Amino acid sequence: MMYKILALDVNGTLLTDQKELTTEVINAIRKAHQAGVKIVLCTERSYDGVVKVAHDIGNQFIDYAVCFNGALVKEARTHTTLSRVNLTKEDLSYLYLLSERVGCSVHFDDEHSIYTPNQHIGKYTIQEAYFNNTPLYYRNIYDLPENFVPSKAIFSGEKFKLDHFINQLPKEFFSRFYAAKSGPNFFEILNSTASKGNALHSLCERLDIDQQDVLAIGDQENDLSMLSFAGKSIAMGNAYKAVLELADEVTGTNNENGVATAIEKYLLTK
Repeated sequence: MMYKILALDVNGTLLTDQKELTTEVINAIRKAHQAGVKIVLCTERSYDGVVKVAHDIGNQFIDYAVCFNGALVKEARTHTTLSRVNLTKEDLSYLYLLSERVGCSVHFDDEHSIYTPNQHIGKYTIQEAYFNNTPLYYRNIYDLPENFVPSKAIFSGEKFKLDHFINQLPKEFFSRFYAAKSGPNFFEILNSTASKGNALHSLCERLDIDQQDVLAIGDQENDLSMLSFAGKSIAMGNAYKAVLELADEVTGTNNENGVATAIEKYLLTK
């Protein structure tokens, strides 16, 4: 079967642990695109954080970018926004008060900036800004810029402390937001309608492509909705346990060119 869309997570999937693309993965993606497959990068990153990855693969080989775990969808070559859902200022105040109660770092992302209300900025907030190539600002929660419209919030911290915090969250939290871990140290919070799976569903409707024609590859909890939606789901060898259990197949790790192996097997083999 020839799939029409290849949906690729970025961190822990496309990129190695050193946050690098290998030549093998780049070449495999280019071959898939040349074979007629639409390439969709599906990531928790901002659009600015995807631009360098797309550039390194070759901008002409990337069709769409699903950013902020589905809260923002862009047509990659024209940079046109196809869909966007946001958090409200009331949401940010609620999340900040939650974080203060347990002493957890929190920050908020829009397309081009990150704001944190924490005077002592957490190291994972700094890491997030660095890998997204995004300016980071400290601002009191009640003094955020009027034109700041965030697509997501992130609680971050050491794994044990963060997991304990997540387990203590009230039930109302999970009915108010869509939330998932994107790595051991990051818990991402979005508008309740946002997810990688919902974004892919909308994109398929726009392109008149059946979900059975989607091949998705991922590794973390925030990839579960995308993998559930896809006609064929592949977990990275380094994937989170729930991803390994859900996926149809398992490929190599992100340090072993697992994406290239999967592309060769499922998209390029006659």
